[in-house]
Amino acid sequence: MALAELFERVPALARLEALSRGFTRRQLVAVAVQEETLTLSWLQNGERQWRGVDLPVDLCRDGLPMQRQALGELCADLLLDCGLSPAAVDLELLLPLEACQWRLLAGSDGGVDLRGLDAAALRRLAPPLDWPLTLDDAYLALMPQEHAASVQVLVGAQRLMLQAWVDVAEAADLSLQRMDWLLAAAWRGLVAGFDQLPDELVWLIRAKGGWRVLVLAEGLPELDRWIRDQDLAPDLAPEEALRLELEALLVGWEQLPGQGGGASRWERHWWITARPDAQEQWLGWLAAFADGPVLGRRSPQAGTVDLHADPLMALALAGGQDLDLLEERRPELGLPAPTPVRRASRSLLLQGAGWGGGVLLLAVLGLGGMAWWEGQQAQHLEALLPVEQQVQATEAKLRRLKSRTATLAKDNKQIAKQLVAVRSGSALLEQLRRITPQGIQLKDLNVNDDTIKLSGAVQGGGRPGPLERINALVLALGKLPQTQADGVKVVKVTRNDKDDASTVSFSLTWALDSAAKPSLQMLQDLGAEGMAERLRLLEREGVEL
Repeated sequence: MALAELFERVPALARLEALSRGFTRRQLVAVAVQEETLTLSWLQNGERQWRGVDLPVDLCRDGLPMQRQALGELCADLLLDCGLSPAAVDLELLLPLEACQWRLLAGSDGGVDLRGLDAAALRRLAPPLDWPLTLDDAYLALMPQEHAASVQVLVGAQRLMLQAWVDVAEAADLSLQRMDWLLAAAWRGLVAGFDQLPDELVWLIRAKGGWRVLVLAEGLPELDRWIRDQDLAPDLAPEEALRLELEALLVGWEQLPGQGGGASRWERHWWITARPDAQEQWLGWLAAFADGPVLGRRSPQAGTVDLHADPLMALALAGGQDLDLLEERRPELGLPAPTPVRRASRSLLLQGAGWGGGVLLLAVLGLGGMAWWEGQQAQHLEALLPVEQQVQATEAKLRRLKSRTATLAKDNKQIAKQLVAVRSGSALLEQLRRITPQGIQLKDLNVNDDTIKLSGAVQGGGRPGPLERINALVLALGKLPQTQADGVKVVKVTRNDKDDASTVSFSLTWALDSAAKPSLQMLQDLGAEGMAERLRLLEREGVEL
């Protein structure tokens, strides 16, 4: 308290202290008081550390610290014994089981969404809660349920109770980060540990002087009762008396209106939160009594179990930070909203400098590597320069050879076409002789490129007549493969009558198809041996025609 008063008198010291906290590595420490024991827990090198100390008699009674200054100094001394500086500690306080009350709030029907409900609205509604607190004289906090929009869990603590624990944190000169309730946090941790929530779970918690029994329906607390050791039947063994009391409690719970007879004993899941010695002393009968799964057991022989850890607090530390009982108290004290736990500025600065230096070093190494690679490539290019010049000269020579080859091929093809384009006179005359009808006398044949002009005469009289014979000649010429379509045309027909004989003179044009090439067999049949030999030679040499 002296340090806090000094900060109030000298604001500059408060600002200096806040600045020093920013450069000090912060350590989040959870503190809980349970069964006359003060327990501390924190993470060190990724491992959970535990430290507990027994409290003097009457230092804390029913969850309320009776000597706040002494409890705060004890907490500070314990932190120093653990090697933790109070100035570098962010305190997360878990209030004892007796310090708070809770209720399950549900809408009048399943469709009412209570996620928007807050403490102020709840005070205005003033619903009957059947608890020893008055809404105006209590600090309230609500926990919405993601899987049930029509349900919220209300946690309340007396203003005197909460202020007493705030005074304890101030007496220890600790930065109070958040205040939670041990039972609510443990419940959240228990629910979070299930992938599939059981329909009904009986949760047994060994607490000071008795057992706390909770019945969770689909993860929601429906029943919360104390079974005190002093209330058990004195004429029975303690474990047998506990069994009978628990059985009577569950039977009564099943018979309540709205429970529908309850779940059968063998359908229930069980969870035990107690130290191994308490389990052996009180719950030896549970395996036979509960036919359903019994979870949460802790064995002293298990190598993975930390026997110094408080089982209820271990569950609470797994419950997250969904509840803060200081939410309504902070505005009254003028404190800002709690900030997420951040890493120390010094470590962040060192890490940032390390990352920045690493990136800069990588950039410098990359530039050096690129410069070296550029030099290597320049050397390779210089070594390949003569090869490039030789390749360029070879490519130029190859282009010239290709051009010359193309020219020669074109000339050869033209020569070959000219060789076979000249039609054999003997083959033409022989072909005309074979198709000329009897009685027709061919007098003149004139070749002009692909057109041949024929003229002749036909003696008059007889059957068939002269015109029929001329027509037969035209049809025969038209059927030849080298004749163009409609390539035979009669130019002139003249009749000459002299003495007793008459003749019919005619002339016609015969257009040839230059694309039609005679075959070797055809040339040989027509007697054009020379032309056939030339064609055979060109084909053997592979000249395209």
